[in-house]
Amino acid sequence: MFRFFAVVILVGSVSLPAEAQLFNWINLDRLNCRLGGCVVDYTANHGRDRRICSSILGMKRDLYVYLPPNYDPKLAYPMVLYLHTAQIDEHTLIGPGIIETVDAMIANGDFPPAVIVCPDGTYEGSNRIKDRHSLYVNGIGGRFEDHLVQEVVPFVNRTYSIRPEREAHVILGTSAGGYGGMGLALKHRDLFGAIATLGGPLNMRYDNTEGRYLDDFDPATYRWKTCYDPNEIAATYYHGLAHSRAKKYVEPVYGKGPQIINKLASDNPADLLFTTNLQPGELAIYVNYPGNDNWNFDAQDQSFAWLAAQKGVEVTLVRVPGAQHSLRYFKSQQRPAYEWLGQHVLPPAPRG
Repeated sequence: MFRFFAVVILVGSVSLPAEAQLFNWINLDRLNCRLGGCVVDYTANHGRDRRICSSILGMKRDLYVYLPPNYDPKLAYPMVLYLHTAQIDEHTLIGPGIIETVDAMIANGDFPPAVIVCPDGTYEGSNRIKDRHSLYVNGIGGRFEDHLVQEVVPFVNRTYSIRPEREAHVILGTSAGGYGGMGLALKHRDLFGAIATLGGPLNMRYDNTEGRYLDDFDPATYRWKTCYDPNEIAATYYHGLAHSRAKKYVEPVYGKGPQIINKLASDNPADLLFTTNLQPGELAIYVNYPGNDNWNFDAQDQSFAWLAAQKGVEVTLVRVPGAQHSLRYFKSQQRPAYEWLGQHVLPPAPRG
């Protein structure tokens, strides 16, 4: 995440007016000229305000929708809900190498033609690097889970030709989007049939008997975190010379105080394996993680898969050796994630 953050800071350091939105230098028309499909703009990022209205959040919200090559309303398409990482917003979808990857896969027949939806997951919605990420849950800053389920998905279903079956609806979540996406898929199995995550924190209550969060996962020493420490080091950089603490990302969503641990448990994917009573075969799950994750999300993801196995739930677990929680990792793993999703989503079909 730190390298990703560094890239955002670098771009944001370009001389721009204070009110300018980050990454608005991207020319959507030029991007669409390079694609076989096209990205439809429901944002205020490109000269006009085309945002969708959210009564749940009480504000207009940015949204990008990708349509596959030769989109035909006479066909009903599968839908991919793309949930972005922290330190950025819906611009992720149109960033270098993201939508181009799946667009090329569709053109080559490696992924079925699909409608891809990327909503803004930040509280402020102002496209700045300091905007707080909602984790796509119903937190103190807004009901983002309800916004996705009750507003974004219905808007896309009304506006475009989408297959109604849950097996035609999948989620791809990266980092913070993996946390919210896995929770969304587990809670709403009536809507989604498959979930793929890249570097997502899937067990925010990960701990061990020594109380050392940054330790590698070991089933023999694993335990559930039962107390919240706002100053716990959640990530380290530069061989421990810099670090991030838990409160920076947890408290904007869950508030302060001892009740946080219970709020976390209500959204934490590892807890939801049990509290939603997930059964074998109910949800297709793909978990991809970098082998050297400086946020220790690799240990979280391993513990998630281990806990799922106790319920007989299959998880396709993929470790990328040597990779870090970085922009390079997220870009390189788009294709494997889509290849897996392509095997677990229904293709387009004639309407009716």
